Amino acid sequence: MFVYEKMNDENVSGIAELEKANFTDGWSLDSLKEEIDNPNALYLAVKDDTSKEIIACAGLMISFDTADVMNVSVKEDYRRKNIAFNLLNKLFDEGRKIGVKDFTLEVRAGNNPARKLYEKLGFVLEGMRPGFYSNPKEDAAIYWLKNN
Repeated sequence: MFVYEKMNDENVSGIAELEKANFTDGWSLDSLKEEIDNPNALYLAVKDDTSKEIIACAGLMISFDTADVMNVSVKEDYRRKNIAFNLLNKLFDEGRKIGVKDFTLEVRAGNNPARKLYEKLGFVLEGMRPGFYSNPKEDAAIYWLKNN
């Protein structure tokens, strides 16, 4: 069973470990701690209720009625189990409760599993940003999920 919870002082170190494991330029523990009390940030974590470990996380950076989706991350052993899909739906529901209408994100152009997930959630490819990512250098695909 999985538990969904807002990022807090108790789970932030597990989120930082997940960032380090999954991203070459993941957010540091200190950077994540700063977001806990940021009124323009909303991060959710998924905890495995049996092992008590953080197995997934994602966040929003909110600007008025638009939010940027930040670092969707799932522990390797838990991938392809709809955890990211469910987490993002919960995150979007929480965002809508506080007035977010449209969501946007950048994803590595070559990250086909993530791109398929975002398209399944209703995101539409709107453009590309050449050379956006480093370590390794790669283009970003820009997606939007707009309130219709």
